[in-house]
Amino acid sequence: MTVPACTWPEPCVCFGPFRLYPQQRILLEHEQPVRLGSRAFDILVALVERAGETVTRETLMARVWPDTIVEEANLRVHVAALRKALRAAPRCIDSVAGRGYSFVATVQRHAAPVIPPCAPPCATALVGRAEAIDTLAARVQERRLVTLAGTGGVGKTAVALTVAARLAGRLHACCADLSAAADGAALPAVLAASLGLPPGPDPLNDVLALLHERQLLLVMDGCEHVIDAAAALCELLLRHAAGLRILATSREALRAADEWVQRLAPLDCPPPDAADIVAWPAAALFVRRATQAGATITAAELPAVADICRRLDGVPLALELAAARTDLFHVRELAARLDAPLQLLHGGRRTAPARHRSWRACQEWSYATLAPLERTVLARLAVLGGEFTLATAAAVAAGADIRPAQVEDAVAALSERSLLVTRQTPAGVRCRLLAGTRAHALALPRPGEPQAAAPAPGRQRAATA
Repeated sequence: MTVPACTWPEPCVCFGPFRLYPQQRILLEHEQPVRLGSRAFDILVALVERAGETVTRETLMARVWPDTIVEEANLRVHVAALRKALRAAPRCIDSVAGRGYSFVATVQRHAAPVIPPCAPPCATALVGRAEAIDTLAARVQERRLVTLAGTGGVGKTAVALTVAARLAGRLHACCADLSAAADGAALPAVLAASLGLPPGPDPLNDVLALLHERQLLLVMDGCEHVIDAAAALCELLLRHAAGLRILATSREALRAADEWVQRLAPLDCPPPDAADIVAWPAAALFVRRATQAGATITAAELPAVADICRRLDGVPLALELAAARTDLFHVRELAARLDAPLQLLHGGRRTAPARHRSWRACQEWSYATLAPLERTVLARLAVLGGEFTLATAAAVAAGADIRPAQVEDAVAALSERSLLVTRQTPAGVRCRLLAGTRAHALALPRPGEPQAAAPAPGRQRAATA
């Protein structure tokens, strides 16, 4: 594979037909990787760092075998292997009798573009996510493309950043917030900026050149509003960058080649008869965030906490927004006001993405990704307050404009996009709209009335109606 031309300075040391990338531990000859043992590679880097100088045998052995006593013959063996690998550039390494070796080829050093690391995860440990983090960290090391999917506000970004931090000792990680892309065509420019590249006429080409032969974990956060373009970009990047791994977050699967999908469920909520309410992750998160906001939660208030958790489906963002309102409302009063969650739950972190600063913004972001048929079916299903069957969904949402089979397709799409949950029972599939989704849908104009919501930004999937 030929490395694309690029508009940024290459992060390498060049000599003859070779390009050396010390940090990525890559040596290219005429743009093709050179197989080189780890000891020989370390010797090459040590010599190139002091090109034109004599590097003593003792210095090289201490560098290459820092905690081991080895014979000088070992050094000679690896230098011979290195000379053999560099035979296309004759007389790179000279022996200095009785002293050591010197790298005598002419070298050109190019400044390396620094790929910005992922922002650290939130300082407070995530609640109830240890198993999900362990599983995802293992998957990322096994698979080159992993998508963490789940409903809006469920904590996908925080979990992905925590996984990236855990793997930092093995993989350099960079995060690209794709919500900054107005549409699919803007993705290469957004990704290039996230990788620290300067603006250029061909950002995709620059990205491919930068990632070629690099060992990198790329976190692509918030893919849902440009899902088709994101899927195509992932496939392209993985074809051209052998050392790249991608961890994508999205409210639905990318459906890209060789993708592994891990679903992130809301936190478990305490049932009405729970004895130890705070032992349940959703309640533990609410109490922790309310305490950080200055509230004191008494044992007598814990049943109201459990009710809040259930009514918000255990979605971490909703729980955090609710806990922040304890500066104004008593917990019992807060629970009583959850009939209007979109009006109540706002005032999120100033540093959070705009879609996470209020419960309404979170729901509108998801709604914007829906096709017209899916929006119509969602609005009609919002009248159902609990679980329902596919037959009930068809009876409620079908009509002269929508066939029952189309309703079933729309229900499947809403489930795929994490707006509706399903469970298998002996009697068949049972469906339920998530509380935030239903509240937002109930506030929309009824089918046939003018729709105020904006069309999906950059959405490329056509309506199925």
